[in-house]
Amino acid sequence: MIRIVTIFLILSISGIIHAQSFNIDVGFALGTPQGSFQQALDRNSYGVDLAGTYQLPGLPIHIGGGLIYQNFGWAERSEYFSPDIQEVLVRVRTTNNMVTPHFLMRFEPAYGAIRPFIEGMIGINYLYTESSVVDDWSEEDIASTINYDYTTTNYGIGGGLKFRLYEGYDEDGDFFGVSMIVKAKHMLGGEASYLREGGLIRNRRGVEYDVTRSRTDLTTFNVGVVFSF
Repeated sequence: MIRIVTIFLILSISGIIHAQSFNIDVGFALGTPQGSFQQALDRNSYGVDLAGTYQLPGLPIHIGGGLIYQNFGWAERSEYFSPDIQEVLVRVRTTNNMVTPHFLMRFEPAYGAIRPFIEGMIGINYLYTESSVVDDWSEEDIASTINYDYTTTNYGIGGGLKFRLYEGYDEDGDFFGVSMIVKAKHMLGGEASYLREGGLIRNRRGVEYDVTRSRTDLTTFNVGVVFSF
């Protein structure tokens, strides 16, 4: 009887330890602006979706944080390195971007080859337009500046599926797993002022900003990989 109880306890503790896993999500994200944001931009966006979560012991709850980067357009031109150095050409690249850091709570079963999940998030949208001088050979930035930026609130919900690709233990007995993740998020962003593609205008007087203001609602569709340990 004692042996049976001992085996039961060992199996139970092993299951809890297994559930105490850290997860790192890395994926490609296609964004579709919604409402007035779509009317202002009239285009989709693309970028990456990153997340790190910890599963609470014995519960189907993950807590952690995430970061979404989206690009909404860019422009590029060639310029002389300086008026006195016209033998050297560099590229001037302007990008319009949004970064969304957020807190995350996910509800997901601990086990299964296919695991559905839902999640909620709250954070901020940081919209910025950046111009960089790029080396034509190495693609490295020589200099850069933020032309215009704005921060607003963000919250939303999402859901998807995880497909187990591999689970196992290393020589030390530590758990490691790899899954494919497919998910969608709908995020409600507050009003923001920002520059659209082409909103930074060069003329004889210098540089002018054609500022747009709207809400920043966004839906993303993501495909990526999850590393669990």
